[in-house]
Amino acid sequence: MADYTTREMIDAIDQTPPVRSFLQKTFFPEEQTHVTEKVEFDVRKGKRIMAPFVSPRKGGKVITRQGFKTNQFTTPKLAPERALTVDDVSSRAIGENVYSKKTPEEREDELLAKDFTDLEASIDRRKEWMCREVLFEGKVIVQDEDEGVDVQIDFGFTNIVVLGADEQWSLGTVNPLPLLRRLRKKIIMETGRAPDIMLFSSDVIEDFVMNPFIIKAMDVLNMKNVEIKPRVVDPALTFYGKIAELDMDLYTYDEWFLNDEGEDESIIPSGTVLMGHSDGEGQFEYGLVTQMEDKKFRSYEGKLIPKVWVDENSEVKKARLTSRPLPRPFDVQSWVVIYAKKGENQ
Repeated sequence: MADYTTREMIDAIDQTPPVRSFLQKTFFPEEQTHVTEKVEFDVRKGKRIMAPFVSPRKGGKVITRQGFKTNQFTTPKLAPERALTVDDVSSRAIGENVYSKKTPEEREDELLAKDFTDLEASIDRRKEWMCREVLFEGKVIVQDEDEGVDVQIDFGFTNIVVLGADEQWSLGTVNPLPLLRRLRKKIIMETGRAPDIMLFSSDVIEDFVMNPFIIKAMDVLNMKNVEIKPRVVDPALTFYGKIAELDMDLYTYDEWFLNDEGEDESIIPSGTVLMGHSDGEGQFEYGLVTQMEDKKFRSYEGKLIPKVWVDENSEVKKARLTSRPLPRPFDVQSWVVIYAKKGENQ
């Protein structure tokens, strides 16, 4: 592989199609880079202040400016890396023709390019997990037992509704629609924005579509307030239908990740429903990345910062991709999480 500069490698990586993930794309679609590791942003709580009536003989009345709160967070660091050894470039790679005449230098180019693709995919999976944590817990816990790092980034999310045993949607006596109406109105009242998407875990969508009140709402005097017409958007995402009176699209998202304990875990926590906005709940903030190059510290503003270096004594070349992403919500009152099924999460 040619000896490209870090800046040239950044440009090349920026042109690589990213691994798209539904939570990132839907709820944190925008991105902003920063020139510091810490990011600051203002949170402003909107209030519906009406213009005051004023006597014709008076000039006007003062209305107060609305306050805001400034939050400062240190962006967490992601830095997966891979080693390239003499054995890797000397032997045939998976899928390579048995009679291949590729040189070690040619294999090095291909392996390093694939390594960077894999490293970027691992960062995207962690970012999707971070979106999950912010949306369903309102916080991100950054842990690294080897380095003794244990930091909690808490946005103060409290819009969580837990259904009791006698409120489960699997019961024929429970109508889910009144609760959904109340939650939608609550979000509109607090934020001025109407939610338009509901994201179900697979176990809850089954209870919802089989609920007798939902079945009835599908054909009440042909009004069809609820329309259930499942359609696969991609292998992990299914559009289930729409609630007309709420202007709400219904989805399930069946994607998994390998958690830090080495176990498969669903991106959407079991027994949950998220009601939010399809045009986003926030954006990704990227902190400054500083790394050692040519025996000097160099800093880069960007989303993904590559580094390649060589240990000639060990005959190993290493590739690293560093990112400091943080999904941050604009307003933690603008979405709600419903624990709709009694289970492990309750």
